[in-house]
Amino acid sequence: MVWESRDRGVSSPLGYVLNLSIVAIVLVSLGGVGVVFFDANTDVAVEEDLDVYGNDLAGTIQSVDRLAAATPGQSVDERAALAESVRGTGYIVEVVNASDAGDPTAGAVEHAGRCERQCLVLLTGDGDLHTRVNFVSATPVESTRFDGGPVAVQRPAGGGQIQFQQLDR
Repeated sequence: MVWESRDRGVSSPLGYVLNLSIVAIVLVSLGGVGVVFFDANTDVAVEEDLDVYGNDLAGTIQSVDRLAAATPGQSVDERAALAESVRGTGYIVEVVNASDAGDPTAGAVEHAGRCERQCLVLLTGDGDLHTRVNFVSATPVESTRFDGGPVAVQRPAGGGQIQFQQLDR
């Protein structure tokens, strides 16, 4: 008796199609995992950038506070050269005064409830990502909200609160 194969010519094409199917499934699965991985890393990068911008602005506020204490009655102005966008999307800065901190109903700022004392809340335009930066200032600050970008930090002559003015881009 001669052993004859009943699946003549089926084995090679079938194996080829099965191998291609398995490769396609593996590539699609790895692609999906890669998208999730890179998307999560993008979120972390955006939050880190917001944190850097917040620390830069907090340093400018504290500098204006020190200058205001050293030159009572005179105006003090400094510019914070913040970027206009973070990773291609706009962002919003909220400055929260100590008197508004912890109050979710504070007028000018929406996220005052996230602060325990004076702080900055920086968030993406869609509000999905945010970061909080605390700072210390003996001079009260104006609770306000403005778009990211260059801003003048100033204490007017005669005293008063530290104020913020959006500069032309």
